[in-house]
Amino acid sequence: MKKNVLIVDDEPEICLLLQAILAKQGIAAISANSLAQARQNLQQGNYDGVFLDVNLPDGKGYELIPELKVGYPKIRVIVISAMDQERTNAMQAGTHLFLPKPLDLRTILASLKEVGLMN
Repeated sequence: MKKNVLIVDDEPEICLLLQAILAKQGIAAISANSLAQARQNLQQGNYDGVFLDVNLPDGKGYELIPELKVGYPKIRVIVISAMDQERTNAMQAGTHLFLPKPLDLRTILASLKEVGLMN
């Protein structure tokens, strides 16, 4: 069964990078560039995981985590940020995993395995 992931990041390059890596692993990915767009995509799709940036144009990405836990309890959340000091906030909000930017292939693949989105 093919996995579906939502990538929420305001940097198009990050979205394209993650989409390409996920596609090579047989995982479908859709991108959103804001919390509002992420919420809209969540209502329209069925996702197994979310890559969630911290700094978005309309708020902090980890603000979405409590909503995900209530409305989509099976979604696995991976928070990504260039600011490692956000790790504590993301973990307190309930993320499954925190990845510091810049992202690299090995770390992305390991994170997918760790949260059960890839074998």
